[in-house]
Amino acid sequence: MKIFLVILSTGSLFLFSCQKERDFANRNNGGNGGNSAAGLLVKMVQKTGSDSIVTTYGYDANKKIINLKRIGTDQGSPVNAEYRFYRNSSGILTYYSIVDADLVAAGIDSLVTIVHYNSSASRYTSYVLNVNIPGFILLDSSVFVYDGSGKIIEEDAYQSPSGLGNDYYLTGRINYTYSAGGNLSQLDIHDLDQSGTETFSATTKVDCDAKTNPLHFDNEAFPMGHPEWISPNNIAGEQLSDSNGPADDQAVTMSYSYNSDNKPETNVTTVVPDNTTTNTSFYYQ
Repeated sequence: MKIFLVILSTGSLFLFSCQKERDFANRNNGGNGGNSAAGLLVKMVQKTGSDSIVTTYGYDANKKIINLKRIGTDQGSPVNAEYRFYRNSSGILTYYSIVDADLVAAGIDSLVTIVHYNSSASRYTSYVLNVNIPGFILLDSSVFVYDGSGKIIEEDAYQSPSGLGNDYYLTGRINYTYSAGGNLSQLDIHDLDQSGTETFSATTKVDCDAKTNPLHFDNEAFPMGHPEWISPNNIAGEQLSDSNGPADDQAVTMSYSYNSDNKPETNVTTVVPDNTTTNTSFYYQ
């Protein structure tokens, strides 16, 4: 399946395989998510041509994100989605739900993703999305592979077309590379068919600035479906190339202004050859 790169200001949302979608803020290697710095990001306003999306963030008493809402228009289509994150008493992410106006219109209250955490090893191990929609059933799971330093370096995606869990097959693999500063610097993505044959591959190279990313997680970024949010600094540029050849290549540039805390205040993102420009404003409290 073709991989698309969709700009979401501070980071990019990489949609791959079944286009898993999630969102989020800052944690340590053990697994707890949160944002300990003063001035939490509470709103982003993005404008691309006549489109506009407002994203708001909610936190618990420990400054961990528990809610994200996106409202507006994207390419002329209405956007109205909410992500609700649930944690145990130790702050470990256990599951999250997506409530979307299009899903509700189809009679579906929400989509729930279950997150698995190994408390003995202090690490997230996998997550499972169970899609059960009239006319479409799918069990979608990803398993994480760690290096010796505790970083996630690979994500293996599996699907059970029947939704029963007895016909899982490996549908894709993502390899992650990091810079010396801990930023995500490259993703190598491979799609596979049920016979194990590679059907598509893509590489995204990522450059970052040296300022504070207000939406930063460590390994918790991965079960949320946002590997780019593991980076402590802000994405400044991306180059996407895939097995379809240069015709599908994309280049993304991001320029920022920063506040006194060295966090983004405004952002201008340009995508070539699409020739789209997105202006983003950041609000903190």
